Amino acid sequence: MFILERTYDYNALARHNVHTHSVFSKCAKPEMTLEAMILQAERCGLKTLAITDHSDPGDEIDTYGNFLLLKERLKGIKTDVRVLIGAELSVYGTGRYAEPYAVDKALDFASYSHVHYHLDAWEHPEDRSPAGYAAHNLAVLGALFRTDRADNIAHPFSPNKMKFFNEAEKAATLDALSDNDLGDILEKGERAGCSWEIHTPTFFRYPAFSRRFFLLGKEVGVHFCVGTDAHTLAALSTAGIAERMKAVVEG
Repeated sequence: MFILERTYDYNALARHNVHTHSVFSKCAKPEMTLEAMILQAERCGLKTLAITDHSDPGDEIDTYGNFLLLKERLKGIKTDVRVLIGAELSVYGTGRYAEPYAVDKALDFASYSHVHYHLDAWEHPEDRSPAGYAAHNLAVLGALFRTDRADNIAHPFSPNKMKFFNEAEKAATLDALSDNDLGDILEKGERAGCSWEIHTPTFFRYPAFSRRFFLLGKEVGVHFCVGTDAHTLAALSTAGIAERMKAVVEG
């Protein structure tokens, strides 16, 4: 389910932040309460705020229970910001999901992570070269797109959690994805009704790949959305992101 209209206008994309973490994510700061996040989103001029707390295999987090708690709290908050209570769900291998299907479909926004290779439960490819991980990414996403679980892909292809690789090897996982590979998987995601996150930490760290990703996505006609992966109130802001995106894509 697409939650935003298709656009490739940098300013329009930057008016929404679809990757943020509340106190229900252990990595988020204590300041990240629902009330404080919404107030900060209003101050920053955001139109949409999606709260996507972690849901990883074996983490013992009650994703559905937390969803219900946040939805109940949201009823008492008056705001013009569109607030979506979702989760950063895990597809931790080919056809392997951390939550039951019913939980995925109950959420306002099911954003899927496929690259948390630092977690013990995560499936790794037999070929542990950069090219092997690139192929594994494609296989996992291809299987996901044969379901209707995902509304969005969080930090697509990001090698940041591949802590076993040095910087050159991380970049090589992205270089191993050909334009044909990217175009094909982007098309599959679009047909599955799944948007692609412009994950700002990754987008600005790997500009050559990000330019290909954005331009191929535009050519295919995919739905993009911006996410800052905010764990602090300050990181909720998307100020300056449109200009930086333009610099990456257009040079």
